[in-house]
Amino acid sequence: MKRIAITFIASVMAAAVLTGCGAASVPTESSDETEVKELPPARAQDDYYRFVNKDRFDTAEFEYGDRSVETAFRSKLINDQIKEIIDEVVAGNGYAEGSEEDIIKHAYDYFTAYDFENEPIPEDLMALIEEIDGASTVEELIEVEAKMNRDYGTTGIINIGIDTNYFNPQERITYIYQLDRVLDTTFVDIRDRQYALDDVMDTAKVIMSTRGYDKETSEKIGKKLAYLALDLYGETDLEITEALMGFEYMHEYSAGQVNEMLSNIDLNKYVTILGLDVSKVDSYILNDVDQLKAVNSILVDENLDALKAWELGSLYGNYVRYIAPHYPQLAGMTRKNYDSIHDQALDEILASFVDETDPLYVERYYTPEMDEALRSMCDDIRAGYRKLISGADWLSEPTRKELLQKLENIVYVTGADLKRHDNSKYAGIYGDNYYELCINYNRIKTQKIISSLNEPVSRLDTTMPMQMMNACYQFSLNNITITSAITNAPFFDLNADYYTNLGGLGMVIAHEMGHAFDSNCILFNSKGEYDPSWIPDADMQTLLERNEKAVSYFEDNFTVFGVYHVDGEKTLGENYADLGAVECIVSLTKTKEDRIKLFESYATIWCSMETDELLIDLIAYDEHSPNLIRVNAVLSSIDEFYETYDVREGDGMYIAPEKRISRWY
Repeated sequence: MKRIAITFIASVMAAAVLTGCGAASVPTESSDETEVKELPPARAQDDYYRFVNKDRFDTAEFEYGDRSVETAFRSKLINDQIKEIIDEVVAGNGYAEGSEEDIIKHAYDYFTAYDFENEPIPEDLMALIEEIDGASTVEELIEVEAKMNRDYGTTGIINIGIDTNYFNPQERITYIYQLDRVLDTTFVDIRDRQYALDDVMDTAKVIMSTRGYDKETSEKIGKKLAYLALDLYGETDLEITEALMGFEYMHEYSAGQVNEMLSNIDLNKYVTILGLDVSKVDSYILNDVDQLKAVNSILVDENLDALKAWELGSLYGNYVRYIAPHYPQLAGMTRKNYDSIHDQALDEILASFVDETDPLYVERYYTPEMDEALRSMCDDIRAGYRKLISGADWLSEPTRKELLQKLENIVYVTGADLKRHDNSKYAGIYGDNYYELCINYNRIKTQKIISSLNEPVSRLDTTMPMQMMNACYQFSLNNITITSAITNAPFFDLNADYYTNLGGLGMVIAHEMGHAFDSNCILFNSKGEYDPSWIPDADMQTLLERNEKAVSYFEDNFTVFGVYHVDGEKTLGENYADLGAVECIVSLTKTKEDRIKLFESYATIWCSMETDELLIDLIAYDEHSPNLIRVNAVLSSIDEFYETYDVREGDGMYIAPEKRISRWY
């Protein structure tokens, strides 16, 4: 049966390219099981993705419970490497106090010794629960929330954060973000599910029952919170919630204006409790003013009990394993872990102490030679984009000049930029047990965020763990982070051929560099400022026309199961990054052999298989096209691919020249 399932998924993936595709094998129903016929050998000209990856598809196996099998993004390999490092640290001793190794060792020892089932709720946590429940006014409750956010890392009703200022990336600014949920029920759930508000009511009812409220009172409070959630939903702009980037919704307001919007609380006192110097918080960036005004309208004493349920839910959610064992009502919030305590501790450290394992991972697996080769490849890719942009005759000269300046301003962030922390800042954080260590550790991280508001912005900060197999472009900082983990094969190998690496990690880097010029991030100028007006009207019109053609290309020509169309609008930014990246790296090749290595590597790094359910979910919600389509659809618009594999009309990969698209040509 396993073989049949795998063959079925592979055949479905082979059928995803609609234009010019030969008929794929169709499962035929029998009385006992589905019979699946084997597909004929794949041809590069018909389905390049399957042509390159067929052997991987044939040998891949789904483990129980998995929804996908990924042969390129091998996160398990990275996790195993990190766990090996943790094991070595745990076996050692004599570490400097506050060092990464010392924190890891204490975390392991404390975690394995902590009896989560029988230890009483920590005294300070219990005191905080009682303080929430004992608040006599909304003003008191909101002050407790500020303390919770500062000391316990919860997300509050006032959803404050600190980030780079989109409009002035040389500074950070305070944001008040749109709320997307009440307790665990999102506003999208409320829109899409008939009984979603019942979840709010039931959760609040359970929470209040833990505080000794009787059934009738708990139900009354739960119903009240459900009505408040409905009120907020009615004033929430779900276009913002579901926006991929949402830059256009961000606007800066003076502190005075925001104080007026939140007139029912003392916002200055709130931010002071958080630890901010209110004299230096002179403005905020908001993305949903109507919702914030609706939040203000519910912050009145008549809603106090319902708001308490909301605050308690936030705290319970963050600290459920310390709280739930003491309340039978919360039994459903936890699950039994049958792994050994050693394996549980490794998983815990892997998830909760990334900042400590990260530099150890880089020191073990990322060498200066790798960094030199990586940065050299980045420079080559920049040169490729320089040539493409310079030759884009559909751009006006001022726009081309600004794009070239933006290209030159891009900086790379790699494992070489990751530094160990200052041990003195972490000395003395250990406390007497695992809970105290975690609380103290997270308070340092929170304080670091708070203090960053008035510190210089560095474009070389590592904002993504180096042990995560990924890379990203940060639009305000105009930088590309390339993690150490993604320098593993098949993406990158110092001993591999240059063009194999260029089609692998080079493609990923070119993709991230291409985001600087995609349909979203192109609205940021060469200084990293969000300013759509920098693009002249004529060029903007040309860009929009090209966008429209690209949207149609993906929507009209490519489906999954012959039914589900790619959302060309939603995936446009990622599709453009892919298309521009391939155009860039192909421009760096010299021979047919170079291109073959590059194309094969490109198809290899996206090799994965998904269950039908997951694939449909990805089509519905992911801003990336499915991997099969992001390979075949992009290559079907690359002239050099046609030349390399002699693709002709009638072949599965063939798209008529007038229907092909380009980012730069």
